[in-house]
Amino acid sequence: MGRGSRLETLRLRAVLFDWDGTLVDSAEASFRCYGRLFASYGIAFDRPLFAATYSPDWYRTYEAVALPREHWSEADSRWVELYGEERVELLPGAGEALARLRQAGVATALVTSGSRARVDREIAGLGATRLFECIVCGEDARRKPDPEPLRLALDRLAVDPTQAAYVGDSPEDVWMARAAGVRVVGVEGGFPNREALRAAKPDLLAESLAGAVDLLLRP
Repeated sequence: MGRGSRLETLRLRAVLFDWDGTLVDSAEASFRCYGRLFASYGIAFDRPLFAATYSPDWYRTYEAVALPREHWSEADSRWVELYGEERVELLPGAGEALARLRQAGVATALVTSGSRARVDREIAGLGATRLFECIVCGEDARRKPDPEPLRLALDRLAVDPTQAAYVGDSPEDVWMARAAGVRVVGVEGGFPNREALRAAKPDLLAESLAGAVDLLLRP
């Protein structure tokens, strides 16, 4: 069920998606990995701290928990190693939601801050390669909320920002889309940032991917 004002009428040609928390259920895996990672540096990490420090830009999390900057590169490698031991799944209805858009003639793409190696591995393991016409990862452009990754994806799709929408679960997703001139639909995911998402005031707010697609395809 959606909340908020309807999108103004536009010829929707593409919907671009965030990955973690929006299409794939990675919140619990991320929490476990952060706990193990920070413990190796003698930093206690619990759910309240996860809620207080979570950001798609993990360097903000490193800074918030006072991980010394000289350890950040090492921590990146260690986190990828730990996360590789986790198994994540597409959120219920994610594949069906993207299929509905494609059946309606709307292109679907992925814009994520996640590393190419990890995201490609997860997409292949989930059999989701054909769900996206374009994939932009963290190494391809500046990180959210900078609009560069979204603009890069739109250029690759040859779609004007006014003919696109972005679906994500974080305030950074909203800020990126707004800076790129793209309509944005917020989906309340599993990460502890729902209040921040609401405060960012996406054009529309949905409780599920199915609800987001309903809003986007509504006549």
